[in-house]
Amino acid sequence: MRFLAALLSFQLAALPLAGRAQPAGGPVPGFGVMVHYLPDKQSISEIGRFDVEAFASALADMRASHLILTLGQNNGQYIAPNAALEALCPASAGNRSPRDLPMEIGQALRSRGIALILYLPFRAPQGDRALMECLGDVSEQEPPPARFIAAWSSVIRDWSERYGSLVSGWWFDGTYNTKGITPAGWELLCSAARAGGGNRWLAFNAGEGAEHFSAKSAPCQNLMAGEYMQPPARLSAPPSELALHVLTPLSASWGREAPARFSATQLRNWISEAAAARGLFTLDMPIDATGRFLPAHVALMRSVTARTP
Repeated sequence: MRFLAALLSFQLAALPLAGRAQPAGGPVPGFGVMVHYLPDKQSISEIGRFDVEAFASALADMRASHLILTLGQNNGQYIAPNAALEALCPASAGNRSPRDLPMEIGQALRSRGIALILYLPFRAPQGDRALMECLGDVSEQEPPPARFIAAWSSVIRDWSERYGSLVSGWWFDGTYNTKGITPAGWELLCSAARAGGGNRWLAFNAGEGAEHFSAKSAPCQNLMAGEYMQPPARLSAPPSELALHVLTPLSASWGREAPARFSATQLRNWISEAAAARGLFTLDMPIDATGRFLPAHVALMRSVTARTP
């Protein structure tokens, strides 16, 4: 309860949404990459094998302007320590790496002019029942309890303050049910996501496809979540106060090691259209345990983003 008492003192500052303002230090409009790192097939011990320099260099070679990096997904493992989570749920500490991989990646990206956006589920890890109970959460299909909102906000705030200006935004997944979240609850969540970094991109994903990709699911959201398995032939910004964003896997599915399913011409057109709308076009691309992309994918994107004379 001491976390709840402390967190209730924070107030959400207003977000400059009008005109789709570009957050300071945010991604250059156009192409970026998402990686689904640390799926179930990997373990915390393998984080030590991750080659940050090779990973960041490949992103620079592909001329990516931003990266969306998974801090963790739904299995309860995270790629960095978190003091708030250690205090709230000390029994779960073994599922977090002592290596602070986001810090290393953020520093490597900053030196290359690439913005970092952190990915985190909007709810407690649905595959870790013990951690869900410790945090006071229930199924992501049900409304989130107030106790969970307070706890999860403290976890988000810890990472937000830890990474500070290295982080240009957050992408929250699984925002399927927000019923019952009070204005005070949203203040906790939104101020936590902005702590240490001021004006960040904030996206809250309510689902895939035309009905959801551009939805505003949180009062502080300023970037479309963008999830679209099969983007339309032409990209254009729907009427919205949110900045345009389209997110789709380059291969058959998220993190799937498979050939690219789009042609260079398709990709080039989408990236150009997103940039013209001052929006983002993000491709999910698979990496192995060491952080290396498929060579064919790197070659394709280098060709797509090559500057013409």
